[in-house]
Amino acid sequence: MKNQNPLLHTPEGVRDIYGNEFVQKFELQQLLYRVLAGRGYQGIETPTFEFFDVFSREVGTVPSRELYKFFDKEGNTLVLRPDMTPSIARAVSKYFHDETPIRLCYMGNTFINYDKYQGRLKETTQMGAELMGDGSVESDVELLSVLIEALQEAGLREFQVSVGQVEFFKALLREAGIGNAAEESLRRLISDKNRFGAEELLSGYEISEKLRNTFLEMATLTGGEEALQKAKSLTDNSEALEALERLREIYKGLKEKGYEKYVTFDLSMLSKYNYYTGIIFHAYSYGYGEPLAKGGRYDNLLSHFGRELPAVGFAIVVDQLQRALRNDAEKKVNATGESKRYLTFALTKGRLAKKTLELLEKVGITCEEMKDPDSRKLIFVNEELGLKFFLAKGPDVPTYVEYGAADIGVVGKDTLVEEGRKMYEVLDLGFGKCRMCVCGPESVREKLTHQEQIRVATKYPDIAKDYFYNQKHQTVEIIKLNGSIELAPIVGLSDVIVDIVETGSTLRENGLSVLEEVMPLSARMVVNQVSMKMESERITKLIQDLRAAL
Repeated sequence: MKNQNPLLHTPEGVRDIYGNEFVQKFELQQLLYRVLAGRGYQGIETPTFEFFDVFSREVGTVPSRELYKFFDKEGNTLVLRPDMTPSIARAVSKYFHDETPIRLCYMGNTFINYDKYQGRLKETTQMGAELMGDGSVESDVELLSVLIEALQEAGLREFQVSVGQVEFFKALLREAGIGNAAEESLRRLISDKNRFGAEELLSGYEISEKLRNTFLEMATLTGGEEALQKAKSLTDNSEALEALERLREIYKGLKEKGYEKYVTFDLSMLSKYNYYTGIIFHAYSYGYGEPLAKGGRYDNLLSHFGRELPAVGFAIVVDQLQRALRNDAEKKVNATGESKRYLTFALTKGRLAKKTLELLEKVGITCEEMKDPDSRKLIFVNEELGLKFFLAKGPDVPTYVEYGAADIGVVGKDTLVEEGRKMYEVLDLGFGKCRMCVCGPESVREKLTHQEQIRVATKYPDIAKDYFYNQKHQTVEIIKLNGSIELAPIVGLSDVIVDIVETGSTLRENGLSVLEEVMPLSARMVVNQVSMKMESERITKLIQDLRAAL
């Protein structure tokens, strides 16, 4: 057999690019560079690896565990760059002392060692622009305009640039006065549009009802000027209002250039990069669940390198843009002539699908084809409403949604947490309720209390690991099983199990008990990130209708 030599394969998360794909990528890079250079941005190249401190936690880039780290012969810790902006900031602080503003553009590869691979590339090519030394609204408008022009010149027809404002969130946080741990959790929940999760978190803090409601509404504050008006009505915080006014002025500037159709606002957008200080923005197009460009204002980053300069910039992920362009081209030659844009639902087979369809009927959404028990169809269509449905196993639903094969999915919370896919968790549907628990014989309860080392069997190793290591700080050995988990402690394979408990009758019949509760579970509705931007009006209305029905 051919190609059995393991040395012929690339490591996980990286790939070879050759043939037509290489030519297309090379030409795309050259085109983007010409656009940026033509707008007055001077080229700069920084090293592929830098000292660790350039990307340290204080700078606010990716977590240390996701960096590719190694040592030089002097023992210094070096990293492959996960992000271009800190490198550019370092270079500007060293070399550019007189002239401002400074306009730079760059191209290079970045490297992130994701905790979970999940098909995402660990090495990607970025093409970006940075404007330093100008803190004005006009500089924000310029960078957004250059991004839009670059995407247009590349040939992309359908895209949206979603703009957020981290200072709005930070102003509300200062008013609330909650701790750092809660701040990080709240940031994540709002970014995921997880309103019910944010509500549960905030219930433990004494803040005004008005401020609590403003935080919760942030999860759905998406749209055009009307979203800014609604946000303005929610708060009298002067700093938050100032942040909203800046967004309004940016929109006015973009409208004067005729770019308003490409721009929406999303106040739930809160980047994992802590160095952002003002606007942040992502560009989206159909075909995948990841943004094809990211950017924002970072007025404090250069101070880490000894220079005080306001700055704003963006990075286009060339690999993602190439994918979006390919998807655009496929749509152009679609032989079916299909012009209607369908919203596609991925439903978990069994009871969750049945319950979901019953709920959808309450808001006027039906699919007669799915009612035929003898149907062998895989995809069911409601032509009138422009909807498609298909059934999948629970663990596959988040994958279909993340990759854009489905716009919307319904799946259990246990699957969402275990899979860890990138998507918006928008609704707790309230059915399929149960609990994730630590179970075992009563004799093991004392070992849990005293945090002794134990062996755990489970279908959910990531949930178990997070619970024991990150929440309880208890050392355990985790064994992954797929079948009847209750058997493991009975035959001595494990001390306890981590599994879903509904009534607990199976546990009792086998001499086992619920020893600790890990988390409550229920069915959740999730939305692809790109779909939420590109089909905002339809999906937002559906969420509002379902929330009212619930």
